[in-house]
Amino acid sequence: MPKVRDATGTDGRPAQDGPGGRDAAAAGNRRRRTLGPAWAWWGGGAALSLVAGGIAITTVNTTVYSPESQVEDYLAALTAGEGGTAVALASGDGSAGSPAELAPGTATDLLQGEPLISGMAALGDLTVSRGEDTPDGRSTEVLVGYTVDGEEHSTTFTVERTGRDWLFFDRWRMAEVPVQSVQVVPTPLPPEAASGPLTASVNGVQAPLVAEQEETPGRTFAVLPPMVVEASFESAYLQAEPARLVVDHTAAGGTDAEASTTDPSADSLTLDLALQYTDAVSAEVNEQLDRFLSGCTEQKVLNPAGCPMGYDTVNRIPPESITWSMAGDPQASVHELPAQGDDPTAVAPVEAEAILSLSEIDLVTGEQHTVEHREPFTLEADLTVTPDSVRYTPNVP
Repeated sequence: MPKVRDATGTDGRPAQDGPGGRDAAAAGNRRRRTLGPAWAWWGGGAALSLVAGGIAITTVNTTVYSPESQVEDYLAALTAGEGGTAVALASGDGSAGSPAELAPGTATDLLQGEPLISGMAALGDLTVSRGEDTPDGRSTEVLVGYTVDGEEHSTTFTVERTGRDWLFFDRWRMAEVPVQSVQVVPTPLPPEAASGPLTASVNGVQAPLVAEQEETPGRTFAVLPPMVVEASFESAYLQAEPARLVVDHTAAGGTDAEASTTDPSADSLTLDLALQYTDAVSAEVNEQLDRFLSGCTEQKVLNPAGCPMGYDTVNRIPPESITWSMAGDPQASVHELPAQGDDPTAVAPVEAEAILSLSEIDLVTGEQHTVEHREPFTLEADLTVTPDSVRYTPNVP
């Protein structure tokens, strides 16, 4: 009869309980129990990797590859005084080089080095934040906020999306930021001062504002926003307190402005330096007045030449008896700039009194007597002032 094989063993015999049989069965059972959990772990890990990767991409896109980072790099270049780098970042295409289309005579002192660093150092509490995207998502606004002398200001930049790197990371570049022009103008400038050199301090650099070949006083400087332009002037006889202008816009044109203000309706930025006399002007004018009057009183004549006083008589006067003097101490008062009228420089008329002591001899009787003659007069004068000179010119016949 044929042998029958069943599930209990081989050749009809019961299964063996030896070590080999039990180990094989146990190994099979373990493989069946661990197969499901292993695949679950692999699947979970893959899912976590995808989630983590997505988070990482998002994080990198919002930091390293964000539109804000472009503006932050631009601001960092300005803060470091690296104008060439800032110009390249603000060129719209990332090309290096100097600003194009600057008007002839425009100074570039504020685009590099310490003057640039100084202009950025005046900006406090600097913040960079993302603004509105355009509907097509191709560009976005980046808002830079800051304070100047406790007053809040802001500058808005446009940043354009130009593509992607490695399929995930957005690529951005700044739209072109036009170089702004700031004209520093000394005003009111005495006419005689306009014919000579006048050098002001602009963000710490000495810059000529008036040159002999220029008809209009003032100097134009190229500026990258945001920036504070601070100017002052100091000389022997003319001075201007520090004045500030905040360049906070990125439009193609400029704006008229007084210190720390802008007006988008105008075409240029202007920083006025309000000139005033130094204390030395009044002192010099009165010194020259004293010399003039002394020159009059020293003359032993009845009508001193070039002087505002005189005396007439028919009697004979011994020359040695003539003595002129001034009552009190006449002082000239200089009008502050700008003076009223066409001439910004003026000095108030001096009210004074001359005293003449002399001996008169009567031509008929020969009698001699002493005379004291007092003569009030008004002395007007012209005043010319330059940074390094003062001239007081009395108006006398």
